[in-house]
Amino acid sequence: MQVFKLLGTISLVFAVVTVIGCGGSDHPADVLRELPVDDASDTLEPPPDSDTDTERDTGNDADTDRDTDTELDTDTDTDEVCTPSCGERVCGPDPVCEQSCGQCPEGKTCNSDGQCVAEGCVPACGLRKCGVDPVCGTSCGECEAHEKCNDDGQCECVPACSPRQCGPDPVCGTSCGECEAHEKCNDDGQCECVPACGPRKCGVDPVCGTSCGECEANYECDDDGQCIPSDGIKWVRIAGGTFLMGSDDGGSDEKPVHSVMVPTFKMTKTEVTVDQYRACVDEGDCTAPNTGYDCNWDKPDRGSHPVNCVDWDQAQAFATWAGGRLPSEAEWEYAARSGGQDWKYPWGDEGATCARAVMADGMDAGCGRDSTWPVCSKPNGNTTDGLCDMAGNVWEWVQDGHHHNYDGAPTDGSAWEPPTASARVSRGGSWAYYAGDLRAAKRDFFGSNMRTSGLGFRLARSVR
Repeated sequence: MQVFKLLGTISLVFAVVTVIGCGGSDHPADVLRELPVDDASDTLEPPPDSDTDTERDTGNDADTDRDTDTELDTDTDTDEVCTPSCGERVCGPDPVCEQSCGQCPEGKTCNSDGQCVAEGCVPACGLRKCGVDPVCGTSCGECEAHEKCNDDGQCECVPACSPRQCGPDPVCGTSCGECEAHEKCNDDGQCECVPACGPRKCGVDPVCGTSCGECEANYECDDDGQCIPSDGIKWVRIAGGTFLMGSDDGGSDEKPVHSVMVPTFKMTKTEVTVDQYRACVDEGDCTAPNTGYDCNWDKPDRGSHPVNCVDWDQAQAFATWAGGRLPSEAEWEYAARSGGQDWKYPWGDEGATCARAVMADGMDAGCGRDSTWPVCSKPNGNTTDGLCDMAGNVWEWVQDGHHHNYDGAPTDGSAWEPPTASARVSRGGSWAYYAGDLRAAKRDFFGSNMRTSGLGFRLARSVR
């Protein structure tokens, strides 16, 4: 490099001297033109591969590169980094960043769904309406928003029953469920209990537990859902069964002994009392009993005694008013035998005495009082079901007409009533009768219009 600089300097000095030496020339520039400028230029120009040119070029390129790098770094810092979203795509461009999701192997191409399929694949969806084509892997279609694609490629409606329990699904029209037999489906798709009160007028519905109604003042609801006067009548449930009715030890009217099936029924715990009967008279539904020396009606201290001196029709009128009926003869004997047991008396086979019944014992009627006693005064004589005075105190009217024996008698526990009956059966004995007449199988009868101090009644009621 120093050699070239020295040669250039010599050439310049030479030119200046020449010009000065030719100061008398009219055209000094001509002198310069005559100089071997081309040769000097050739001499002064360094070779293309000289170190000077290389260093100079390198320096300029480095500056340019630095400027470019600065610009790229600035652009990169200002752009957000794109996050690919290939999803289930295995090939083709990412739909967000347009980066590749992958490459297909040889012999397969990437379809529009980003799946690798055989080149020239022909879809075979057939009857499929949705899901993936089993041959090419492409889509066979999409279901509606309320549907889903099943394994057979069919769109199925997705039910939207919740919280409906029954009725049609509002989206698909299919069933949301069925209600129980005692229920119905309301407009909101909920199962509601259907009350089954039937003939019940009060008390609790046996199916739904809701109320079947309320009784009016001075009436109460019995176990069968019927409103009866609030007169203190207590009902006892007698479970049905089959028993042998009659006796070979008694009179001819107690024969033949025969089997009777008695359905479950209810019977009043006590004989109807004077106070209970008075409530019916006060309401105008019953007529007053007879009065007299042995009758209880006009005795102010005998409200809890059994009402006596009433005939069969008066007993019927009270039964209707109280929501009951007179028992059949079979029901009465079945209950007096403590559920049809083969006993002579309600308590067993031990003979009747004043310890268990209001009766004539020795020479004294009414266990020494010569009258009835308050009902349930002899609890030792109760039946196993808790019925009082089924032996003694007063005879009790039943529904049946009188027959001389049991030939042709009903076997289903019902009353035996002829077309016309002037005499009706009574059962149980009374305060003026002895032990033999207090047997459970003992039968007696009176004219239906008879009113005596030894006649009263109790009620029965069918169980629905």
